[in-house]
Amino acid sequence: MKKYIILSFVGALSLLSSCDYNDKYFDGLDDLVTPTNKLALDYTLTGDDYATISTLSANKTLATTNNVSSALAAIKTNQCLSAAIPAADYVPAFLASKWYSASEGAAIKVTYKKSVNLPDYVAKLSVAPNYSVSAANYKTIWGANSSVNFFTPAKPASTNLPVILASAYPAAVSGDVVAVNYNESASEPTIQSALSEDFEAGTVGNVASIAGWANVTTVGTYSWSEKTFSSNKYIQATAYNHAAGALEMYMISPSFSVTAGQVFSFDACLGNYKPAGGTLTVLISSNLAGTTASDIAAATWDDVTSNFTIPVPTGTYGTLGKVGELLLSKYVGKKVNIAFRYNGDNSTGATTTVQVDNVSVALAGGSYTTNGTLYTFNGTKWVTYTGNGYFLTKADFATMGSKYDNFSSTMPADNYIPQFLKLKYPYAQEGNTMAVVYKYYTGSATGLRTDEYVFTAGSWVKNDNVEQFTDQFVYTNGKWVYDPSVVLNLKPAKGLADVTAFYQKITDYVWTKIDQPAGVTVKGTGYTTSYGNNEYYYGSSAYNNNFDFRPSAWKAQNATAYSSMTDDQLKAEMFKRLPAAFIPALEATYPTATTVAGVNVTYTINFGVYTGSSISAPNYTIVYKVTGTGKFEYVANSLKAL
Repeated sequence: MKKYIILSFVGALSLLSSCDYNDKYFDGLDDLVTPTNKLALDYTLTGDDYATISTLSANKTLATTNNVSSALAAIKTNQCLSAAIPAADYVPAFLASKWYSASEGAAIKVTYKKSVNLPDYVAKLSVAPNYSVSAANYKTIWGANSSVNFFTPAKPASTNLPVILASAYPAAVSGDVVAVNYNESASEPTIQSALSEDFEAGTVGNVASIAGWANVTTVGTYSWSEKTFSSNKYIQATAYNHAAGALEMYMISPSFSVTAGQVFSFDACLGNYKPAGGTLTVLISSNLAGTTASDIAAATWDDVTSNFTIPVPTGTYGTLGKVGELLLSKYVGKKVNIAFRYNGDNSTGATTTVQVDNVSVALAGGSYTTNGTLYTFNGTKWVTYTGNGYFLTKADFATMGSKYDNFSSTMPADNYIPQFLKLKYPYAQEGNTMAVVYKYYTGSATGLRTDEYVFTAGSWVKNDNVEQFTDQFVYTNGKWVYDPSVVLNLKPAKGLADVTAFYQKITDYVWTKIDQPAGVTVKGTGYTTSYGNNEYYYGSSAYNNNFDFRPSAWKAQNATAYSSMTDDQLKAEMFKRLPAAFIPALEATYPTATTVAGVNVTYTINFGVYTGSSISAPNYTIVYKVTGTGKFEYVANSLKAL
């Protein structure tokens, strides 16, 4: 296989440097910005790339097989890979989707972020899925015909959530964690709600299709549409860009029977407000015979709009929120329909956008709060999580002054969580830890993130466990595969600790495996010098960080072995032995280096050979192939002068 060697960093050796090597062997590498048939490219994953990796079908299949589907989903919002989602396994599918025309031998060096050294409990929380109790879940508790969508003291979350989670996650294993969102009321519903619609079951699109509801346009061509923002669905009406002049459209509820004490309410807001109009009218009818335009025209409608006030926004859009309520005492004993009518006209500028959500007809006093709790699977059942983890609720965000239940780029978590923890845990002690799970809105989607904080010197300090890595991938046998090949630049200069440590491993090998078996017991009397940081079997110097190939130095150290050889004969012996010199250092430094199917994993070493003339940069190169775990073999004829 023809192979492009791109620098791949293994470990944290400061001795690895790439600039000179790339300049010498990959002229123009920095200028490559588009893939070619023989691609050799540096690429850094973007936020969108992490999202793509999390949604690729090949990666989803792999994650399902490895039981880490939630970990795969989490990288979309965490914007980094993890131990559960390693680059070697999950980046190839991304490369195949982006550079699908690459040919044999193409190579890409991918730089990415990865969460590392996470405590086990933080690792578990960081991949926790976000589960919201659905209307269908509540029906399993209250009955198929019920529209009660909250837990109560008689139907508590603590009893019912474990059952719901067991059904939702049948393949859970011990230690799995889930962040659960649910509604809870301190009082019991004495009667089931007559109407409750949050539009979450609808499909986002230009025409809202909601079970039981009628979406009818009587004038014009537009319809009520289904929209979503910050993971919340709602319906929307607007005449903006409507080319047919006047517009009138209805969103009509299913009919329902009204009983004493029931209150009608809904959430709404305005957007792109225009004084010229674009208005919402709220209507109720007790004699609607059908949902055709003629049926709507024939019905008697009560205009109840004055009971509700939708604030005029100070910016582009207002905030969806409750805009009033109406006690339905006039309609007790009757079956009624509620209609939201929108009127606008693009030709006159009457194009104000109207958004509607959370339509409710329920007994007065049936309010609830939205809570969030962490649950963990103990191997047998789901139980409340009791470790050092906390899931921020909507109420928590309210205390921080937010009308949403998530952080975002305009409300950074780092600016709020330390103070929140300080107020919530006033008696925290030095070294206490807490992993905070929260929702984060990226601008296009909302997902969970987890940050660990440590109480340090009176403040909660974020423990940032994200580091940057670079791995190489090559295109071979029709697919992208991970290639952990490495290039080591051993700069021939004193004072480089990592380079010195590498050469010292060669010197130590000579002392223990070559000198001592010959009966040498004191350093300085054989191949190894008395200082123990140079040897003259291979010539490695951990003092000067190079190979000393001066015949005079070899003969001075071990006259018995070399005095009978001419200088030319000794030089030939030096280069003959050299390929074996690096193997013990490689095996000691990279014991976990391993083979990859279909790839020649290589370690290229650039190093200095001192012959009497000063050297400041590597002047030789040599290549080794990985043949097994921690095993290396010299690649024939790869030893060359640079």
